[in-house]
Parts: sequence; C-alpha cells; structure tokens
Amino acid sequence: MEGCKGSSSQLIGRAKTLELAYGCADTQPQESDWKLLGLPTSATWDANPNSLNSDADDGGLTVTMISNADPTYSIDLEVRQNDRSDEFGIQQYVKYFFDEIMARRQPTVWMRFHWGDYYHIGYMNTTGLNDGGGVKDIVTASLELKLADGQSFQIVKVDKSVTGVVVSPTSANVAAGAKKQLSTLIVPSDASNTDVTWTSSDATIATVDDKGLVTGVKAGNVTITATTADGGKTATSAITVTAA
Repeated sequence: MEGCKGSSSQLIGRAKTLELAYGCADTQPQESDWKLLGLPTSATWDANPNSLNSDADDGGLTVTMISNADPTYSIDLEVRQNDRSDEFGIQQYVKYFFDEIMARRQPTVWMRFHWGDYYHIGYMNTTGLNDGGGVKDIVTASLELKLADGQSFQIVKVDKSVTGVVVSPTSANVAAGAKKQLSTLIVPSDASNTDVTWTSSDATIATVDDKGLVTGVKAGNVTITATTADGGKTATSAITVTAA
C-alpha cells in the first residue's frame, strides 16, 4: 500500500458479511472507514495450520505440534460495479489491485469478516480476484485474501449495541401500598449489554427498585423510566397511584 512502511524490492507473485478498508498495517481502521464489499453467496475460511512432528520419545508415539497457521478467506459474492458511500465497488477494487501490482507494492487491504458472533479482522493480501460474470449494476466476483501482517490478526466477539427499549405495561394503576411489576424488552434481544436503570419522576408518589418493581406511596401520577446502560435509550410507563 502506498505510504506504508516496508520494502517493495520483492514482489511475490448476513450470517456472513465482508467489509474492507484501505490503510496501513500499523493503524486499524476507524468504524467509519469500513465499507461493505457486496453480499457473499459463499464464504469460507481455512486456518491452514502447518504442523511438525516431535522427535522426543513420548511413550513410543509421535507428537504433532502446530508451528504456524496461514489464514485464508475465500469469498464468492454479488457486488456492485460502482462505489457507494457505504460499499466498495468491484471496478474500483480491481483498479486498486492492478495499480498496486504495477507500482511494485502489495495489494493489501484491511478485512473485517463477520462470521456468526465473531469478527475476523486482519491486514490481508489480495491473492485471488476473479470476475464471476454479469453485465448489470450487480455482478458476481470471487476474492481470496491471505494474511499480510501477523500482528494485525484477531478474532473478536461482535459487540451488539442496544438500539432501543420498550417498557411493559406502558401505563398502569396501583393502589397506595400495593406493588406493580414492570418489565423491559431490549432491542435487539441479543444485545451485549441488557442492563437498565429504573427511576421514578416523584418518589413521594411511587418508588421503583432496580428490578422494575413499583410501589405506590400516595395518590397521584408518576412516570417510571427505564434507561439502558448501553446507549442511554429510554422508555416510560405512566403510573396512576390511587388511595388505598
């Protein structure tokens, strides 16, 4: 990649999504830098571990050890020919590939491969790039990526941020001295952090504990609010406290 440290003296010939970003190996992209490269129709990865056998005597049995691995990602995808603000276009990527080769640089790119609940992230070399056909805006293509910088590689659990919260019921009556249980629905349901904080707009009328249990104190109207720890999303329930 132009501007990156390294020698160019030697040239070496929605369950799953693939995002790419330009940059150098020593600086991981910001969230806004990642762009989707189409939609995979087939996406596989292979750790390609290299093994060796120990000469040590271990009860007369050979011991196999892993010396290193060569992570390889092979993706068939449907992709746009032209760029969008949040997507890579395959034509631009092909031009980048050949520009780098002809300049005696490596066609490297940051990869973020979403596989299940995890991201595979690494600074990769483009070792395969094929046109799969198509003449419209959406075409097919194949891509192979291999690790270009070992220190960049990591597998991290996807952080599923909270986008909203709903309190149930949204309104209720409770007598002074009586109790009413409120509940929350976090969106998405598999968010990483589902903690909420409960508050009452007037604790002299009704209180609420950390589990959403409301206790009426005296007659009046009060708003109970649930606030998510992740993102500060809020939802409310209107409570009317009646005299005992």
